Amino acid sequence: MDWLTAFSVVALMAGVTISTVVLVAVGSIRRTLNEGTLRQSQQIRRLSEAVAALNHQNQVAQTRIQALTEANRRLSDDLAALGERVAERDADRTAAGIQRLLH
Repeated sequence: MDWLTAFSVVALMAGVTISTVVLVAVGSIRRTLNEGTLRQSQQIRRLSEAVAALNHQNQVAQTRIQALTEANRRLSDDLAALGERVAERDADRTAAGIQRLLH
């Protein structure tokens, strides 16, 4: 073997070694990226589920708020009507008391 053949074998072995190292590194990077992508997709799915649950809770709360607002309006109307009845009754009693005093 002359020096050119020895140099060619060494260069070939270096090339194979470098190619192997690069392929292993690329495989490791791809695996890491795939794992990261998988984790992100799982997190996105969990966040989507959480958002959907919160939207549902919000809709339920809005419905309850509307029902309570309507009940509050009805109670306010009833209270106002009772206040008017009491005021009318007091006015009638006062008028009757004045009538008795005058007779």
